[in-house]
Amino acid sequence: MADRRASWLHSAPAAGDGLNLRRWFDFYLAAIGLMSMAALAGFYAYENSGSLPGRQVWLLGLYGFYLSLCCTFFPAPVAWIILLMASPLAGLFDAQSWIGRWGLDATGALRLGDGLTVVTVALVGAAATTLANLNEYHVITLLLRYGRVHRVRRTRLYRTASRWFALSPFGLILLFSFLPVPVDVVRWLAISNRYGRVPYAAANFLGRFGRYGLMAAAATCLQIGWRGIIAIQLALVGLVLLRSLLRLGRRPASTTDATETNNLAETADKPEPPADPAPNRIIPEGVSP
Repeated sequence: MADRRASWLHSAPAAGDGLNLRRWFDFYLAAIGLMSMAALAGFYAYENSGSLPGRQVWLLGLYGFYLSLCCTFFPAPVAWIILLMASPLAGLFDAQSWIGRWGLDATGALRLGDGLTVVTVALVGAAATTLANLNEYHVITLLLRYGRVHRVRRTRLYRTASRWFALSPFGLILLFSFLPVPVDVVRWLAISNRYGRVPYAAANFLGRFGRYGLMAAAATCLQIGWRGIIAIQLALVGLVLLRSLLRLGRRPASTTDATETNNLAETADKPEPPADPAPNRIIPEGVSP
């Protein structure tokens, strides 16, 4: 019964993309389930014994689980958790315990701890975001198969954007994955153009690894705390809201201008009524004009 209910996920009428959506969604659910179970196990281990490995598994499991959900269909903020994981508040690595080992002094141990923190936060975050973007890839593919979304391919705007995307698809995906843009149209173009999943995932991973690495390095160097994390995230959300409000503010004005222009055009196109050749002429009674 369950197989019959889910069979529509991998039956592709006239799709031709060759993707087994059911297999992917099974894999995705298993991955986020494993991350949540690992986070729970790490939490119990840290709570019972206070071990650093338990704390690491707990925090990194939650971190990966959260980022693996964040995509176009769940646009939750991500800056706060990246900054938190790289900050001293998380304390992923105990650099103090490395002093004297491997010939490290206090400065060397701290630098090694900071470097490992940056690499770990960037690596886990990029992998989790790539998983979320791959899931988005399959969800949009599903919509293109069964919904009316595929009609957008017939528009002139889509054909123009596709020609622009075809110039350097890997480079554009990598660039837009690195840049902090609120809406990544390039990903949608890649999916609708059936760009390969392997280069798509690689470009996403490399771009996010660079972005998250810079954010983690900034949080580590500045020793950012709760106030800084909250202030940065609120500022980013405020910028997105301000941009949306400005767009909404322009729409009524543009609509009004367009209406007035159409009215003027219609008025100009209407022929003027014929003028009365003798408006002041008096016509006697009983005489027809």
